[in-house]
Amino acid sequence: MEEIRYCAPGRIFCKANKILLTVDGSEGSSRAATVAIEVAEMTKSKLYILHVIPTPIVKQVALMSDGDVDEILLKYSRKGQMLLEGVKAVAKESGIEVELILDKGSPSDRILAQVQALGVDLVVIGSHGASGGSHRGLGRSVERVTMNIDVPVLVV
Repeated sequence: MEEIRYCAPGRIFCKANKILLTVDGSEGSSRAATVAIEVAEMTKSKLYILHVIPTPIVKQVALMSDGDVDEILLKYSRKGQMLLEGVKAVAKESGIEVELILDKGSPSDRILAQVQALGVDLVVIGSHGASGGSHRGLGRSVERVTMNIDVPVLVV
């Protein structure tokens, strides 16, 4: 790919130095990962890959199954780390600088908090997450993120 030589003022991809990709194991986040890796490669940006363990769901699973919250959280953490490492391996093949972030809480709240903490220039997110559901349009977390953020969001 040719190097970008000129960047018109206000162009999103030209200003991108830090990209936040959110992943949850869904098909949508897999497609978002492909796009984020391509954009990071094109712009020579650092790619932050974020997976949020949805603690409200973990607590509900523990309650419904009479399971131990800490054990279930540990299982979610292991799976989340495996997911992050898988996406990292693909990104590394493209020579992209990558940082992994495993967080806990409400996905939309944690995404917004990470955007602020990291100072990212672009967020890439799948249109629907792993929870799926019958919600029409964008997924609930995606809606919350796009409505409460001041950086560009690329919804895949």
